[in-house]
This record gives sequence, C-alpha cells and structure tokens, in this order.
Amino acid sequence: MTAGISAAVEEISTNRAAGATALARRGLDGLESLARDLQDDPAEALARACDLAALFDSLRPAMAAIGAQAFRAVERARALMDGGTRPRDALLSAVAGEREIMDGADAAIAALAARELDPGGAIATCSKSATALAAIAAVGPDLAIVGEGQGLGDGIAAAEWLTKRGIRVEVVPDGALAARAGDARAALVGADQVLADGSVVNRASTLALALAARYGGAPFLVACHSIKLAGRAEADLGEESGALGPAPRGVSARSPLFDVTPPDLVGGVLTESGRLTAAGAGAAGRTAAALRDEILSRAGPSRLGGRDGA
Repeated sequence: MTAGISAAVEEISTNRAAGATALARRGLDGLESLARDLQDDPAEALARACDLAALFDSLRPAMAAIGAQAFRAVERARALMDGGTRPRDALLSAVAGEREIMDGADAAIAALAARELDPGGAIATCSKSATALAAIAAVGPDLAIVGEGQGLGDGIAAAEWLTKRGIRVEVVPDGALAARAGDARAALVGADQVLADGSVVNRASTLALALAARYGGAPFLVACHSIKLAGRAEADLGEESGALGPAPRGVSARSPLFDVTPPDLVGGVLTESGRLTAAGAGAAGRTAAALRDEILSRAGPSRLGGRDGA
C-alpha cells in the first residue's frame, strides 16, 4: 500500500470531524496515488482500482458518499480505458473530472436554492452541512434558525459560518427547533445520504423539522452533492455515546446521531445536476447502487490491501 493510499485510508477511518464529502475527496486522493503506480495492463489496473474503491466503501459504512465517489471515478476510468486510454492516464483523468464536479457543486446547488426561494424571511436548518449553508447564504434570509446539533457543536459552527457572511442567526436546542420553525418560511438542510426510496438521512432532529415545515405549509428542501444519492435500502443511524448520561438500572439509553425523513415530507432535492423530486433522487440512487454492486463484484477477496499491496 503506497504512502498516499495509507494516508487516505487512515483519515477516512479515523477523522470524526470531517463530513462525508470531505472524506470522499480523500478517497480521490487515494485513487490518484494508485494511478501513479499503475502499469499498462488495463485488466489488472481496473481490478486494483475496484479493490481500492471497495476498501474505501467499507471503511465508513454510514457515509455512503465516500464509496459512491470512488465508484463513480472508477467507472469513469473504465470507460476511458475501454476507449484505449492508458490505465494511469485514465484514472488520473477520472479523478480530475470528479474533483472538478465536486469543486463546482456547492455553487451550482446554491444557485438552484436562490432560484427556488426569495430572499428575506427566516430559514430553519440543522447540522453544519457546507452545501446547505452555502445554499442558505445564497438565498439571503433575514434570519437563520439553527438547531444546536445534540451538543456536538454543529449548530455553533454553522452559526459562526453564516454570521461571518452577514446573516443573523438564532441557535436553539434541537428539542425547540420544530417549534421555532413555525416562524420560518422554509426549511433547508443537507443530507448524510438519500436512500433508495427517496428518504433522507441527516442529523437527528431533521425529521421533526420536516414535520414542522409540513404543518406550517413551508417547503422542506434538501441540498446535497449527487454522491449522497447512494441508493441504499437503509442506513446506520449511529449513536452518540454517553450523550444522555448514566441511565437507571433496567433502562436503556439511546441517542442516535441521525434520523430518516420519509420522501413524502421532502419538497425537493437540490444537487449539482439539478432539482430532483424525492422519487427522482431515489431512482438516481438506485442507479448508483447498481454501479456499486457491479464494482464490488469485481473487487478481490482482500479489501484491506488490494492486489499486490495496492
């Protein structure tokens, strides 16, 4: 395993502060490192790339976007190799193309949000999704109402980011977010991933915010990169260990980090490829899942080292 791949594996495995999109970028770094080590055998090169993509997908199962990004890059490289491009050049070109899409995604999504919502008024959100925050800033509300994020600092970080861009912010406890959202004309959130049926997995309190938006007649919009449309049937909702303190004997305590918002509560999914319905986002995800299954079928039995220490 090269130093560049080892570094990507280590960061994806251990970095608990970075989001899925940032870690997906590290996966691209790893694929780029692999590319520089490839020989001119397309079959062997593709096998090694599939192995590495499978490894990245296995490191953080709850963050489906990491694997989805790697699989998309491998598929792009395979098409180039099928057209006669040398394996090294094909994978380097594929990684560069995926980076270009990622670099422009937030701006494209923000432009969609600005067309979707008029400026002014209040917008409610939760978590610190960079994509959702950029979209909120592009809309230009008079007030952003932000859920504090289970004491993990997400809401404070989001508030600081928005305040620096001249937006007035009010941070509220997660339990109060739904009630305060009654004063908002829209709710706009990010997504950890979108499931095969169009359900949205995001920071816990998102479902309550979506229900409040529906009750108040306000649109509930999701802003995310298309790699979040991973097409999985279900998600690992995680747990915030010790968040509730010691429980009495015989009482179990749970504090899931994420929740699932059903598709009928989702007014639209804004991606760099355009605005989708929840059903459309789910369908796009199922296509991505089929690609994942195909690439996993090509991967070798050992995903921890790849072929020949890839």
